[in-house]
Amino acid sequence: MSAPAFRVPAVVVGAGPAGLATSHHLARLGVEHVVLERDSVGATWRSARWDSFTLVTPTWSLRLPGLRAPDSDPDAFLPRDAFVELLDGYARDAGLPVRTGVEVRRLRGEGGDYVLDTSEGAWSTRAVVIASGALRVPNVPAGMDVPPGLTALHAVDYRRPGQLPPGAVLVVGSGQSGTQIADELRRAGRRVLLATSAAGRVPRRYRDRDVFGWLRQLGMLEQSTEQAPAEARRAPQPAVSGAHGGRTMALQQLARDGVVLLGRLTGIQGGRFHFADDLADHMRGADAFAERFRGQVDQALQGRPAGAEAGPEAGPEAGPEAGPPDTDPAELPLDAVPAAPTEIDARGEGISTVLWCTGMGPDTAWLPDDLLTPTGVPKHRLGATPLPGVHMVGFPWLTHRASGILYGMGADAARVAERIRADLAT
Repeated sequence: MSAPAFRVPAVVVGAGPAGLATSHHLARLGVEHVVLERDSVGATWRSARWDSFTLVTPTWSLRLPGLRAPDSDPDAFLPRDAFVELLDGYARDAGLPVRTGVEVRRLRGEGGDYVLDTSEGAWSTRAVVIASGALRVPNVPAGMDVPPGLTALHAVDYRRPGQLPPGAVLVVGSGQSGTQIADELRRAGRRVLLATSAAGRVPRRYRDRDVFGWLRQLGMLEQSTEQAPAEARRAPQPAVSGAHGGRTMALQQLARDGVVLLGRLTGIQGGRFHFADDLADHMRGADAFAERFRGQVDQALQGRPAGAEAGPEAGPEAGPEAGPPDTDPAELPLDAVPAAPTEIDARGEGISTVLWCTGMGPDTAWLPDDLLTPTGVPKHRLGATPLPGVHMVGFPWLTHRASGILYGMGADAARVAERIRADLAT
């Protein structure tokens, strides 16, 4: 086998926020390295998010190392294009060693080192950082064959309502993407049917403070992985939106706005779609999730030390989720759950498009099979994989609750960079 064409002490795979943060820390520590990116800086944000996409985390929570804060309201939510521009500037201003257009095809061991086979040749290295994205590969449920004549696409390929053919849209999945896209489509005048799922929701604001402000104050963003229950780590991200100034996303509000709510999609036969009779369960579950969050805030405030910042009390006239009138759904009583059919005919409902909002998986096909779990996530303990010198950054719950979001991935990147420097020194 021919010698690798390139050699460098450390290689970071992926130039999204996690990879850039790791590169920044490696550069600060004087570790020679390269960042390999098959597309462009922030590619997932650039090409796999719809046009009106907005971050759901406020600007103040963008804690990448050395990042110059945007000239905007710290409590605002950056639109997609502004965030991509921010990442471009971050990589450029810091002079990070990013090589775009280089696809990593395989990682293998060779002679005590690692070799990355890429589209530009082989790279030899002693340390590898997996920062290729935990949410990059579309997930479509197996066995769901959409009938001929209907358009089917995943949320990563959706851009705007006008992209879709005329007719009603069946959105499958009621997490963050599903609820936000369903809302955008109905605002554009489209008839929308939403196949719900067991996703929680949180109030955008509570007691006149943003949900992320409470998460920070209560120390919940720093909750360690080892302290968190397994069900919390496995749960999908709760629904919330940063669009239109930040909004609570509740199934009740969507129903009141005209979205047709359905249970979980269970099968497709010919032109007929079948659903479970579980819409009420999904609505109860989402409401219970929000209520637990409010209860945690209330409990923490009751036990706060003297002089601690509390935030305004929630008065009866404001309701439990204080904020502008159009951001807070008045919760319907459970006996007012909309009737949901368990079977519909696509032609009879005028459905032209099925939009899968069923989540994404990691971009890890380039890793050895024995390093991966059945879901495609690398095996690891607190971000360290079983392969010495191979680390992970940017995946949910690597070391703490915020590991997979912009608030916390920089801290994980710092730990990995320090480990790499120490390893390379031995």
